[in-house]
Amino acid sequence: MSVIADLERDVAGSIRDYINGRQDALVESLSLVACPSVFPGLIHDITTDADRFADVVRRSVVHPNGFAKIVLLSAPEYRLRLHVWREIDTAASEFRESIHNHRWDFAATIVAGAYRHQEFQVSESGKLFFGYRYQPAEDRRSYRLVPVGTQSLRCVFDARLAQGSRYSMSSVVLHKVVPDLAQPPVSLVLEGPHHPTAVDVFAEHDLELRASVPFIPLSAKSLRRHLSAIAALPAFSFGPA
Repeated sequence: MSVIADLERDVAGSIRDYINGRQDALVESLSLVACPSVFPGLIHDITTDADRFADVVRRSVVHPNGFAKIVLLSAPEYRLRLHVWREIDTAASEFRESIHNHRWDFAATIVAGAYRHQEFQVSESGKLFFGYRYQPAEDRRSYRLVPVGTQSLRCVFDARLAQGSRYSMSSVVLHKVVPDLAQPPVSLVLEGPHHPTAVDVFAEHDLELRASVPFIPLSAKSLRRHLSAIAALPAFSFGPA
């Protein structure tokens, strides 16, 4: 049996546990995926199977928040993603991730580099941001940001998270990531089941995106390069016996 088949079975079981109320199930499942004895095998199975590799290419894009979003596994109840802030065309001086939430609870672990993780709450004493409602197209190839007015938000959590950090987050939490450009981060993210939650986006300036915006596909060449580099990271290597 392939590493992927084993992982799909184990992750699906963890998702069922999470739905049934075991709050640590997402983080535990992600820890298993990120294990040095498991993750390189997942990458090997993807890169050596033409059909699986093509599936990953089709699902992967350059995210507007400044990273390569690589969807390694996808099922109705979960998705396993890599976020890679390396070799992206977005100019570092222009990069600003927007504050946002999600339609799903998730767990994340940083496997290389570091980023600043911030969380926000609505507050009259906060800073004023431009607000938008995120609306993805049905085919997930594009999205719209519908203006909804301004909102005052206050940062309630701000910490630098480095390699080895792991955490989980509810779909309703507003947050943003600021990558450490001196140590470009790579994170592994496990999405849980979707909730009927509106996705809100807040930016410091008017994004002026009134029309549908296409996602930029990640090329097969870029994907293979990313996966090869990530599989060779120290986080996935065994130390000396």
